[in-house]
Amino acid sequence: MGKIADDRKFGKRAETLVKDVLETKFGALTQDPERYASFDFYNDNFYVEHKQRNIPFARFDSLMLERSKYDKYLKLREHGKRCFIVWSLTNGRYVWEFQDQFRGDDAVFYEEVKSINRKTYTQVSNVINVFNEEIENFDEFKV
Repeated sequence: MGKIADDRKFGKRAETLVKDVLETKFGALTQDPERYASFDFYNDNFYVEHKQRNIPFARFDSLMLERSKYDKYLKLREHGKRCFIVWSLTNGRYVWEFQDQFRGDDAVFYEEVKSINRKTYTQVSNVINVFNEEIENFDEFKV
């Protein structure tokens, strides 16, 4: 179980370090204090999830996020909120705005991943895969 705790610490530390950078695009953000919040940051207009990954962009044809975050987005959009995920990767930051619906092969696809190897433990997850073509470079991104 030590690896899970290490992953959580790594993620929380990355959130603290990236908050100022995210605020350059989204304005002042509040960090959600909940341990398992669907989105790490929010303000009156935006909800932002951050993921730190030790891979370069385009190593795979898509980046993934947990399906539960998409489900939360579906509820937030009813209140006029816009939702984003920002991935901090080894070669930069990348962003995707959640879409109103699945668009088939155009942007995202859903799958159940039976085994995500975390080196010391295996995790089963329902994930959304966002194709790289739909993801923007954070530095060039405009809200």
